[in-house]
Amino acid sequence: MSTTNKAKARTQTFSSGGLYGSSSTGKNGTTYNPSDFEKQIVDMTKNYIPQYLNQLANPTYDSPVFKAQTAQRNRLAKQSFENNLINPLASRGLTRGSSLNQMSNQFANKLADMEVDAMANEDKRTAQTLNNLFNVYQVPYNNMIGMADLTNNAYQQAVQNAMKQNEMNYNQLKDYASYFGGAGLNGNTSQNGSWQQNLGGMAGASLGAYFGGPVGMQVGGSLGSMFGGMWR
Repeated sequence: MSTTNKAKARTQTFSSGGLYGSSSTGKNGTTYNPSDFEKQIVDMTKNYIPQYLNQLANPTYDSPVFKAQTAQRNRLAKQSFENNLINPLASRGLTRGSSLNQMSNQFANKLADMEVDAMANEDKRTAQTLNNLFNVYQVPYNNMIGMADLTNNAYQQAVQNAMKQNEMNYNQLKDYASYFGGAGLNGNTSQNGSWQQNLGGMAGASLGAYFGGPVGMQVGGSLGSMFGGMWR
């Protein structure tokens, strides 16, 4: 006898009740229903991730942030060059000569070094942004897996509880039939059978549908014997 294939459990559902979706697990498996917020996260990040990934592999340094930083850097460098070098030399009439050219070359080299450092910082910023996007993209997935585990575990427990209840019901019926009757009818109805026998047959058919044919027929037969003996 096996009652496991007849164990019935209610669908188990869990909802975050907030920005995230809900998960349901039943006899047909687990289904996750994402929220609009989660859909927005996925759509936004999957659009930006390829852009930043390409920028990291083939940098063009044309992002609005880098352009604004470059403009600010050049403006301050030019201002510093004029205030700290050109203007003092001009006030002394020293704007001609090799010393001025040498200092100008040094300034140009310094500016180039600043540009290289800025490009390296832009690469770091791109990599960090890409990492943040991947982390955000992972949030709905992690939430889905966690909630699916919750409902799946709850459903498995509900199935186990149903199996135990079925086993208890079967044992109670078996003990009841054993108490009131012995071996009797096999649960089948016949055209010439008495109404008591037919009642046993119906009981056998009903129990057979729930527990499986042979078991139901056996218990039905015992009940048929019981009912048959009560009205003799």
